[in-house]
Amino acid sequence: MKYVVLDLEWNQPLSPQRMIREPFNLGGEIIQFGAVKIDDLQNLNIVDKYSEIVKPVFYTKMQKHVSEVTDLTDEIVSAGRPFDVVCREFLEWCGDDCAFITWSNNDIYMLEDNMSIHDMDISGLPECYDVQLLFDDQITQEDRNFALSYAMWKFDIKPERSHDALNDAINTVAVMRKLDFSEGLDGYEV
Repeated sequence: MKYVVLDLEWNQPLSPQRMIREPFNLGGEIIQFGAVKIDDLQNLNIVDKYSEIVKPVFYTKMQKHVSEVTDLTDEIVSAGRPFDVVCREFLEWCGDDCAFITWSNNDIYMLEDNMSIHDMDISGLPECYDVQLLFDDQITQEDRNFALSYAMWKFDIKPERSHDALNDAINTVAVMRKLDFSEGLDGYEV
């Protein structure tokens, strides 16, 4: 099995009144894919990287806060590629027999929503493991969610710039290296 550590960045509606509500509430539109492939669950070496900007079609004006934290501007995302093209390319890059690893399950929910609104089949998406749950289970044991930046601070890891999808995937791998990741997955229920 191959493992792909995935992070997504997404734009949000400028106001609640502008949220897409049909066929469902679209809380965000993906504007950046970032991912790394790792060799195995023991070594956690990065063997390949993927990064791509997506041109939004629903929330085309960057929400101010999102733009500030991601450094993605209207100009940058308007030069991106269509979601369906990027998503298909990304899934092809992942290959068969892979699992996704993310920091929180929000990325997977956002991917499913964005694929659905673009009439793409989500039934074949790989299973996904949430590093945030393993961090809480092995380190904090507080039964709550923590930001990736907190985990990096806790482990004294110097981060790559955060809120860049590729960098956050790399940062997630850095945290995984501090956990007993392989054992954590043994007790994990997808």
